[in-house]
Amino acid sequence: MEIREVKITRILNPTSIDLGEYVINPFKGCAFSCLYCYVRYNKVTLKDKRNWGDFVDIRSNAPELLEKELSLKKPQCVLLGSTTECFQPVEKKWFISRKIIEILNKHQVFYTILTRSPFILDVLPLLKEGFCRSIYFTINWFDEALKILLEPKSPPFQERISAIQVLLNENIKVIPYFAPLLPFVCDFREIFQQLEGANCIEFESLNFNLGNIRQIIESIGNVYPQWKTVYEKMASDQKTYHQIFSGIKKEIIKEAGRTKKNHRIFIHNFCSYFENTYVS
Repeated sequence: MEIREVKITRILNPTSIDLGEYVINPFKGCAFSCLYCYVRYNKVTLKDKRNWGDFVDIRSNAPELLEKELSLKKPQCVLLGSTTECFQPVEKKWFISRKIIEILNKHQVFYTILTRSPFILDVLPLLKEGFCRSIYFTINWFDEALKILLEPKSPPFQERISAIQVLLNENIKVIPYFAPLLPFVCDFREIFQQLEGANCIEFESLNFNLGNIRQIIESIGNVYPQWKTVYEKMASDQKTYHQIFSGIKKEIIKEAGRTKKNHRIFIHNFCSYFENTYVS
């Protein structure tokens, strides 16, 4: 893992994600190295010759810049962590995300956080100050052998669920975000059972439009060889794609009704990039 300190010239960046007027990314890169991470294929990442998951750049002057930019741009709400994980291991040494949240609280700027890390509990007292509007917490549930291939360095699923429960118990608004939905592999019923305290659970399908979808399918096939051909057909045949995800959607709706749970489901369009909307 290559870790280096860098200086940046701007920390508040415009975003098309409807969770804030600006987005803040304290780091570049991510140590969790998820194979299906969409950031692998954004323009900035593609220009970087380093392998995604093998580097983290610490934007050490981000807190200083934020103090200056808040007085100029005066945002009402910002988003944290659209292209990086704010609470990955380097945060425990550098505390960049912590400092950013302290500054946002001081200036009374609301924020939404995207994360998949239980390390967020390290800043729980700051989140309880009342300016954290919501946390979208990515979870999943499938075999450990497959997790090693798809999310080799991400926190265990059970630890994430436990962290969500702590946040919910502290009256922090958390939206468990089950992603990606892997047909025939993910057990979303387990999430409904374990997250009874969540008001709403959101689901996002696997994005078959990712540049490394063949590698993802190979990884799934290594653990579940019986499903490899089905995934290959989903990647090439629109009818199969829609039939399978339509079936999964019906199962989720049925389970949500049985557990009396609010839910939202996002299915990627076949052969076009996903355009998600969030509700904060």
